[in-house]
Order: sequence, then C-alpha cells, then structure tokens
Amino acid sequence: MSTPIDRPLAGSSPNQSEAEIYDRGYRHYDGPREGRRHAIQALIIYSIKRGLGIKKRWTAKIIPILIYAFAFFPVLIIIGIRAFVGDAAGSLSYLSLYGAISIIMVVFAAATAPEMLCDDRRQKVLPLYFSRAISRGDYLLAKISGLGILMGTVALLPAFILFLGSTFLAKSPVTYFFDHIADLLRIVAVGTLLAFLFASIGLLIAGFTERKSIAAAVYIGAVLLVAGFANALFNAINAGWHRYFILADVSAVSDGLTSWIFGIPLSQDSMTAQANLNGAWYLVTVAVVVVACAAVMFRQYLREE
Repeated sequence: MSTPIDRPLAGSSPNQSEAEIYDRGYRHYDGPREGRRHAIQALIIYSIKRGLGIKKRWTAKIIPILIYAFAFFPVLIIIGIRAFVGDAAGSLSYLSLYGAISIIMVVFAAATAPEMLCDDRRQKVLPLYFSRAISRGDYLLAKISGLGILMGTVALLPAFILFLGSTFLAKSPVTYFFDHIADLLRIVAVGTLLAFLFASIGLLIAGFTERKSIAAAVYIGAVLLVAGFANALFNAINAGWHRYFILADVSAVSDGLTSWIFGIPLSQDSMTAQANLNGAWYLVTVAVVVVACAAVMFRQYLREE
C-alpha cells in the first residue's frame, strides 16, 4: 500500500499546498531472466495473435476466417468431388493452386501486416520495446517471422491437403506417395518463398504509417498498379530486355517460381510463359525484395526514439 509522507517540502511557505511523496513499494525482481531470445519468441507469438484477431473484438476475426475459408474450401471441395466421381472431375495442379493462393495472400498480407505494426506506432510503445532486451533488428525480425508464419499457413497447408488427397485417391496410395514424395519439398520451398515475399512487402508499407486502413489500401493499390505498369511496358516494348518487366508483377513471380520448382509448364497464353525467363530469376527476385524491404524497414526504425 502507498504510504504518504505528510511533511511540507523544505523552503515552502505555510500558504502553499503541501506536496505528498508516495512510496510505491517497488521491489527488486528475483525471478528468472529469460533474455533476448525469449523476448523475440514472445513478440512473435504476440504478433501472430494480433494478426488472427485473438483477444480482440469479433470483427477483427472476420477477415482471417474468410481468408482461410477461401484458401481451404476449393481444395477440399475438389478432393471431395474426386472421391465420389473419380478422375472425371478433373484435377487441380499446384500451379493453378498457387495462382489462386497468391491473390489470397495479397489480401491476407494487406489486412494482417498493419495489425502487427501500425498500432505500435500509433500508441507510441516503440520506445518501451527498444528499452528492453530487444533491439530494432530483433523487433523487425519478430514481426517478419510472425507474419511469415501466418502467411505460411495459407501457402503450405492447402498444398499439403492437395498432396494428401491425391495420395489417398490414387489407385496405389503407397506407390503414389513414394513417386511424388519430392513434391513435399517443393511445397515447402514454394510456400516459404511466397510467404516471406508477400509478408516483407506488407510490413514495409505498414512501417511508414499509423493508419491500418491506409496501409492496407496502399498495399493492394501498389501491387495492382505496379503489376499493371509492368505488364503495359512488357507489351509496349519490343526489345529483348522487355521480358524482365514481368519480375515486377508478384503474380507472375509466383507463377514462374511455382512452374520452375514443380516443373509444370506454363500456359503459352500467359505473359510469364512469353517472357521465358530462367526460374532462377524468380528466386533472385524474391531474395532481393525480402532483403531490400528488411533493409529499408530497419533504416526507418533506426529513426524511432
């Protein structure tokens, strides 16, 4: 309990109101000190909860629920139809699946990245974070990891379900599994790369504003605008180097990366197929975008007090 000390300060006149000094009873912490690593892990978990709307109003959970519904239901429906009517229902390739998932991931990153960064800036809690065990680099690492994990659930789990469904619906599940076991590694590779590609862009944009709605709108608008501009230049320029403009379109990067890693040919009508770039270009593009976004974010947060 606070204990007031009812003595006037030295030099004060009787007419002045007396000041009160309270003993708040602070005690030295004697518990375990988990350190920097635990602080980063705690921040990752906290960021994931914020992105999913956990411990927030029910309206904050609507978008994550819809995102997961759009990501999982098509795969489950196609597998269910194939279970009843067989191969007559057709099949879903990983290229088509990731083409649809890339659109979902844009929306997911636009909605989730601002949840992880904008509130910290608006509520002025960054100095509190940086006064503890973590540095600015640790803070950004935790945020990128948290959003990357969330994005990974959308990029990886539907593809895993497709693999399992195809395995169990095959005439010889054991033979199919061992013949296509390399697809599991391909799913992990593509899903991880795409997750961090979309996550890094979303966090970069969210790191420059305190308004979540503005960050989400700028993210979606920037992706559409840059993609449209790149496609226009691709069609307008006849020089051989015009094909590299396709690397500015994240959907084209997603298709090219998936096609290269899975060895699935692209549709000849698509601009990605017309560009005819080596798959390594898409891998380099993802690496450059992630590193560049992280570097710009780190420089931005160095200015925070």
